[in-house]
Amino acid sequence: MSDDENADPIAAYFARFPFFNYRPSSDWRQLGPFNALANRCKWSKGSRKTEFIRFKETWTSVVETEFRGSSLSHYQGVCSDLDITPLPCSVEDCKAKLREVFVNIVDLMQYRMDRQRGMRGQKPRKFRTLKQLSEYSREHGKYYNKEEAKAEMLRELLKVLK
Repeated sequence: MSDDENADPIAAYFARFPFFNYRPSSDWRQLGPFNALANRCKWSKGSRKTEFIRFKETWTSVVETEFRGSSLSHYQGVCSDLDITPLPCSVEDCKAKLREVFVNIVDLMQYRMDRQRGMRGQKPRKFRTLKQLSEYSREHGKYYNKEEAKAEMLRELLKVLK
C-alpha cells in the first residue's frame, strides 16, 4: 500500500482492485467510482449490496477520524465551520451550541474535506428544524447512521431523523 492509501481509507478500499483505475471524484463519498467499479466487476445485486456495506464502513472510518478530536480547538473548529458566533469558550458550551444545530453530516464532511484539499468548499446548510433536515437528507440520500457514531463530537451533531 502506498502512503496515500495509508492516509486515505477510501483510496485503500479501491486499491483492493488493482485492475480498476480509480480516479477520485469531488464527492468525498466516491459514489461515482464505486458504481464504476461495481459495473466493471459485474457484481450481482447481492454482491453489490454486500460490497456497498463494506464501502460504507470505509466512510465511517473517515468520518470518525475527522470528528474524533475532543479538545476545545477541535470543537471550536466545527463551531466555526457552522458559523456559530460568538465562538464558545468551553467544550461544554460548544457541545450545547452543536446540539442546537441541524446540519447534514455528509455535507459538513464534504465542506471539511474540500478545505483539506485546499478548495474553498461550500458551507453546509443549517436547517431551522429537524423536519427540514430530515426532508433534505431523505431527498438527497445523505445519511450518517447514529448507531455508528463513536466520536463524541458526532454524537452532539447527529439527530434522529423522522
